[in-house]
Amino acid sequence: MFYVILASSIKNRYIMQRTVLTYSSLLAILAYFTLGCAVTSNAQADREASTTNSSVPIQEPPEEDEPQENLDYSVDTWSSPVTKEEVKQITSILDFWSDEDKAKYKHDAFRDIWVVNLKNYPDWTLDISKIEPGRKATGPTEEFTKEQLALVANADYSDHLRFSARFNSTKIETGEVEENVLVSQSVIVVPDVQAAYKGGFDALVNYLKEASKDQVKHVKRDKVGRYRVFFTVTNKGFIADVKMVETSNYSDVDEVLIKIIKDMPRKWTPAQNEKGENVDQEFVFTFGRAGC
Repeated sequence: MFYVILASSIKNRYIMQRTVLTYSSLLAILAYFTLGCAVTSNAQADREASTTNSSVPIQEPPEEDEPQENLDYSVDTWSSPVTKEEVKQITSILDFWSDEDKAKYKHDAFRDIWVVNLKNYPDWTLDISKIEPGRKATGPTEEFTKEQLALVANADYSDHLRFSARFNSTKIETGEVEENVLVSQSVIVVPDVQAAYKGGFDALVNYLKEASKDQVKHVKRDKVGRYRVFFTVTNKGFIADVKMVETSNYSDVDEVLIKIIKDMPRKWTPAQNEKGENVDQEFVFTFGRAGC
């Protein structure tokens, strides 16, 4: 009897142990799968986040404005070009009036008629009294005197001639009179064939912009002056006589631009006179605010 009870007790204990082991195994398996799903879910979320972030374009910082795009670069003659032959045809202050103006207005009471050679005086506002006698001549009427005509006829290449006068202007249609009107016209004497840069002035301006773009980035449009530099293309195609006549208001820019002008590529074909001989010609490089 005792042995039966003992055997039964052992059997029951064995069954309980197996049951406990079975439940423990089930719990372990469930925990494993639960943890695996969580890890997989987190990894997938990380991949999705990475994919989402990589699909968003990187925002580049905005580029700074380049002020030089709003600045004027130009190379030309200082004023209206005329040849030696053409300048000799100017015999009166009225030669600068159009036929339309002559038909609309009557001009009389002329006075202070001046012809001035400004070769070494590029400032048009310069007081005439400060110019040496041999470079200026005055007359009493709109028709030039012999002295004035001689000053015009003797003008050499790159000479700047200024013609000015005061007069009364009467509007023919209404009879309205405007007194003490000042008229001033400027021309520069150029060779029959002007000096030419390979590719034209557009190519030269592009070179000047590219060569100076880093040095003028700090220039402010509302502070820059009307910078002008005269330079001569010699009869050999070299650059000479580089001189600044107006500042940009930035001393460092003034110096840099002068150096760029002096060091520009030798791509010039010299000017020629009426005989086909190579001659010097002067130009002006202008930098600063666009417009007048």
